[in-house]
Amino acid sequence: MGDSKTAGVNSGHVWRAWSGGVLLLLFVLAPVAQGREKHGKSLKISGKATAVEPIRVTIQDATGQSVTVICREDFTSKVAVGAEVTAWYTRKAEGNYLDWLQYPTENFFLSAEEIRRQIKKVVILPNYGVPESQELVERIGAYLENNLGWYVAPPTLGDEIRRRFGKQGSTLEQIDATTGQFDANRYLQAQRVLIERLVTETRVDAVLEVNVERVQAKFTSQLASWDGVTEPVANKTTVLAGNLAPFSINGDVPAATVEMKLLNPQGKLLWSNRRGFAVLYLRTGVGNNFRERPLSEVYQNEAGVNEWLTAALGTLAPSKTSVAAAPKKLANP
Repeated sequence: MGDSKTAGVNSGHVWRAWSGGVLLLLFVLAPVAQGREKHGKSLKISGKATAVEPIRVTIQDATGQSVTVICREDFTSKVAVGAEVTAWYTRKAEGNYLDWLQYPTENFFLSAEEIRRQIKKVVILPNYGVPESQELVERIGAYLENNLGWYVAPPTLGDEIRRRFGKQGSTLEQIDATTGQFDANRYLQAQRVLIERLVTETRVDAVLEVNVERVQAKFTSQLASWDGVTEPVANKTTVLAGNLAPFSINGDVPAATVEMKLLNPQGKLLWSNRRGFAVLYLRTGVGNNFRERPLSEVYQNEAGVNEWLTAALGTLAPSKTSVAAAPKKLANP
């Protein structure tokens, strides 16, 4: 089964695994020190991914020792060779079986320098899963134009070509009528055809998929953390009032996350990043009352949006606009 896109784990992913017919939700926490150790019934290794194949991943730790784990899912489009990862696995007679895997939200499958050398024009293929997210997608395009010097075809053009592509790219069309099972290979082939059509019709060097999703973010003590960011769930006045309250309110809050994938004309993944953007509800008063926060309100914090753009896209840009790998949080609303 694939990694969950549900928010609520800071700087990592959640991977689901079956054990004895029971679905286990395995939460991947903050990064840990390199090395190999026991973690409950599992062994753990932290280090660099030296090989990523459809059914196995090889990890080398700081001492130079390597472990190859057998996977239940294909991580080739999610984990780049050289990425820092942590794996929990069970050793059996026939091999090491992956229990769950922590990996970065941002991955380079081709170096940033080589991406800049090969790409000068891109088309954005958007998915607006949150109301008013069109402006965010446009700002992403503007950042690439201003900081990388790329020509960015309008997202409306990518959207139009996808509509003309029609049912071929629909997930419903990739369900096998005899078995009722989703055919992942057929879906990926349809996506490759769509990428090729986008590149041919727009005469660009690459396609940037931008998917703005609504997710659930965990919050504790006034702060929500999800997909690499931390943000208050209230304005400064409400935060202060909440800190003075004799009790703490924790839970889930709707939030927006942006997943981006840069693909070459053959549909090969060059770079990907998944980063939280903004909470979509804010607390009001001391109690457990919330109000909706539209993205139009988030855009008014110009400095916060620009900081997010730099954190999400800065590693693609030349070094003068690159940022540290540590997550940044948006300013208080």
